[in-house]
Amino acid sequence: MAHRSELLARLESQPFDLLIIGGGIVGAGTARDAAMRGLRVALIEQGDFASGTSSKTSKLIHGGLRYLEHGHLRLVFESLRERHILRTIAPQMVWPLELMMPVYRGDPRSAWTIAMGLALYDWLALGWNIRTHRMLSRRLVLRAESRLDHQGLRAAGVYSDCQMDDARLCLANILQAIRFGAVCCNYVKLIAFEKTAGTLSGALVEDLRTGQRFAVRAEAIVNATGPWADTVRRLSDPRAPQRLAPTKGAHLVVPRLSDRAFFLQARHDKRMIFLVPWGNYSLIGTTESRVNGDLHGLQASAEDVEYLLTEANRAFPEARLTPEAVVAAFAGARPLLAFSGSSTGASREHRIDIDRFGLVSILGGKYTTYRVMAQQTLETIVRRLRRPAERCLTDQVALLEPTHPVVLDRWQDITSRIAPELLTRLLTAYGTGAFRVLQLLEFEPALAQPVCPHHDLIQAELIYCWQEELACTVSDLLVRRTNIAFSSCQGLDMLSTLTDLLGRYGRLSGEQLAEQLDDYRAFLAASLSFRAQPATTLAVR
Repeated sequence: MAHRSELLARLESQPFDLLIIGGGIVGAGTARDAAMRGLRVALIEQGDFASGTSSKTSKLIHGGLRYLEHGHLRLVFESLRERHILRTIAPQMVWPLELMMPVYRGDPRSAWTIAMGLALYDWLALGWNIRTHRMLSRRLVLRAESRLDHQGLRAAGVYSDCQMDDARLCLANILQAIRFGAVCCNYVKLIAFEKTAGTLSGALVEDLRTGQRFAVRAEAIVNATGPWADTVRRLSDPRAPQRLAPTKGAHLVVPRLSDRAFFLQARHDKRMIFLVPWGNYSLIGTTESRVNGDLHGLQASAEDVEYLLTEANRAFPEARLTPEAVVAAFAGARPLLAFSGSSTGASREHRIDIDRFGLVSILGGKYTTYRVMAQQTLETIVRRLRRPAERCLTDQVALLEPTHPVVLDRWQDITSRIAPELLTRLLTAYGTGAFRVLQLLEFEPALAQPVCPHHDLIQAELIYCWQEELACTVSDLLVRRTNIAFSSCQGLDMLSTLTDLLGRYGRLSGEQLAEQLDDYRAFLAASLSFRAQPATTLAVR
């Protein structure tokens, strides 16, 4: 894998067919598709890959069951098809998850309504369904999960969607795009567009790690910045009208409430919220509120936390969750197309906009449909460039290169000394990249030690993420390359180990390490800032 310095040198020196602004899931998917078609591709992201909206999701790849009641059948059909494709090309990062929808007396959606909706959901999945839904009686529901609130429980629907690791799925698209020849650089900021004869011909960018500015030349430019798309559009055309109405979605990480996943009807506002297992914890989300200010640095507010905990406590009254029980919280902006009325009914569909200077913007959409959004964008680009290109293959090529068992013979001395469960996890998480981890263990066997008592992750994995996955900061490692930041110890118990590893393998000075650790601690403090905000009394039964 090319290192960041090599990618930056290529970004500055060579011309491109396509420059993509934005390293979230849509930009990453577009770079992968374009590189696989044989185009010369560059991608820049002003933060880390997936550091915006694409690492702040409900961690689900789903058809969008709740979109049915708003009549968005085409979107649900498209999402279910994409769910099947992602299960096929990335089974290590997208796996089936069974969800239960309890129905209580007085709920806005009756058991009959739920049954009809799930039947339609199955029908729209056609041959891509994971498992046909079923309805459970009150007795069977409580047998499956006795901790659910008994009072008023009528029945439950059970259906299947998929769970995923959002940041790593985005990163997998970036890394495969690079393997196909793309130049993808994080921490590179767009400063201005350059025009030739009234048409975009490149961009002035800045490497935020060094402060160096330089021009990137490209025949076509794609704006894949999600909720920031209107801001980028106005850099091209100051008269560009508003196309998006971003909303904030907050999530909470709490101690594990159940081994099952739930899709709950909120009593407060009749919305649907997820409560799903996530590692050793449960993930609760999401809220939906308009964003009127800066989209950067969104955090869960005291009101968001109260809303989500109240609904979780209603479903699991014995949990008696309080804000102090929240292990972590995060919030992101959704790039919704401009809408009127309630955001709950706003469309999650996407559109492709081309301004008078040629900027191609991907607007709206949802994580699940990123691949088809990229495909449609590339088809638009290829037509505009008027050149032959390979057809889209992103639905057929696996995101992680599989490993053949015979290759492991080379590493027999190492694999015989580590637990089979660890070897399986390394092969599943990194594909052929696991051999680089084994190479590190061969060089320094002590790197097989866990990073801290609370995590199975070994020290060699952190080095691998730093050297091979374009991580640049402590936060990149602990927030997005791994989920250590969203655990009970938040990675604080392993900072001395990490400091030693980055000092030896990351070539960071003591001053650089101290600055990055301060930034990481500031991130953790901001994620739990709701505890210092005034809030109304939490309804705990």
